[in-house]
Amino acid sequence: MAKINLSIYLIKDNITEFSDIVEEDAIELHQYDDNSIVYYNRSNIKEPDWLFNFFNFHSENLRTANSRVLFLKRVAVDENCTRIFAITFGYGKTLLKDDVCEEQFGLKIVLNTITRNKIRRISKTDIGKNYKQSQEQMPRESDILEFGFDIDRDLIKYVTGKSEDEIFGKAIITGGDIFNLVIDKDITNIEEFLVYCYNKYILNTYKDNFEWLDNIKLVKDKSLIEILNSKVVEEFNHRDFSHVWLAIPEFINWENARCIYISGQSDRDVEYMDIENDVFIDSFQNGQIQNFDQIKSKSISVKSTEDKNLDIAKWSAAKCVVGSLEINGFTYAINGGTWYKINNDFVTKINNAYSNIELSDIDFIDCPQNDDEDHYNQALVNSLQGSHLIHKYNIPFGGGRGNAIEPCDVAIGKTLIHIKNNGGSSYLSHLFNQATNSCQLLKDPIFREKFKEKLLSNNITDLIDDDFNAPDYTIVVGIINKNHNERPHIPFFSKVSINYAATLILNLGYKFKLKTIKRV
Repeated sequence: MAKINLSIYLIKDNITEFSDIVEEDAIELHQYDDNSIVYYNRSNIKEPDWLFNFFNFHSENLRTANSRVLFLKRVAVDENCTRIFAITFGYGKTLLKDDVCEEQFGLKIVLNTITRNKIRRISKTDIGKNYKQSQEQMPRESDILEFGFDIDRDLIKYVTGKSEDEIFGKAIITGGDIFNLVIDKDITNIEEFLVYCYNKYILNTYKDNFEWLDNIKLVKDKSLIEILNSKVVEEFNHRDFSHVWLAIPEFINWENARCIYISGQSDRDVEYMDIENDVFIDSFQNGQIQNFDQIKSKSISVKSTEDKNLDIAKWSAAKCVVGSLEINGFTYAINGGTWYKINNDFVTKINNAYSNIELSDIDFIDCPQNDDEDHYNQALVNSLQGSHLIHKYNIPFGGGRGNAIEPCDVAIGKTLIHIKNNGGSSYLSHLFNQATNSCQLLKDPIFREKFKEKLLSNNITDLIDDDFNAPDYTIVVGIINKNHNERPHIPFFSKVSINYAATLILNLGYKFKLKTIKRV
């Protein structure tokens, strides 16, 4: 029997009718019985666009066609349970309605089948930093940690690995929501194979090597997202910003920022240097939000210092919503407009680690409402005797244009202080990265010499010793916060990032402390 590339999905267990699975334009091609139907959509046979666009002529002899075929199979997976599987061919995935497939179906099959040192390729998203999506491949089977995978910050999307499973033909298998492999199966023996796939899916053996898989899951269920979004609207209308609030979602250059502007803002002449939650609510008619679509439609922009009509950054307000909610005993976090389901044990682990970060006892002054970070840093230096303003002393290092390192913002004695306004996870990750990068580079004698030269040229002699010793230094991360809790009130994924940064900095030998800077 010839081998064929199979792409298999499992339909959600609450969907039992084929008509609820396929798009309206799907056409029935063949029905084997009540439990097996093939759908298709007519192929668009045409001359390829590049023929005329590049070669400047037409030909009747060249045609392309995109095949779209979907096979639905209802299978009794055990004595008490029947499930529907979808197998797609060509572009057949487009014939499936949204939100009808089980999430991580193929991923669990793969991780229940392979060992952790048999991975060839992974696709992941770093949700603890800047949502960087990456796909990495090894030339041979490798352990997942060799891919630089961080179990606390990376959301895994797909895994490809070498299977030793005889039923899977000892093939290379790939799993995400989809399960994909090349194997010798056809319509005559597919049912038994689908039952085997299902039994692999429901195993929990993946927890032996990949127990972190259930820590964070992307929420794709539209009905659940609607419930979560409605809860955000409810919280905002009650002006309760203890669970969800608005924050600048990404790093911006404050030296180019005049103010933050919210579309529909009533007090247009007042300039704010942060997203003010109350001002945001007041920008809606009668100070009430009707639905989450209104939040999506609302824009938040950063105006330029050179021209108040010019935006240097602009986002949908939905991208600025951060925080977490508990619904029906589960914790969900929103970041960048996307919802994630967080394992409750993982929430506890992260919150406990965050609460154990030591707090700084330095007497930081408050930050006025409309001060940016640069103005605050200068005011802080003026208030702390013996301190120095360092954030303008960028040190060129490592080659490459623009590759300048900012050792810290403010220094006092052997305390190096990094300061940023509270924002979304991507924004705060810039702060934590600045601190960790600085700590790593300060252990490099060449970098220290460059830094010391810059300091001496500005008559600063008490910061870097010739016999540099990391344990003599304390790293303080100060977060300018409208919430005046003793410990900064930051999004869940920012807690994940700062825990990682704290561990790294402490392992390098430094002391690490945290501070809330009150915005008043």
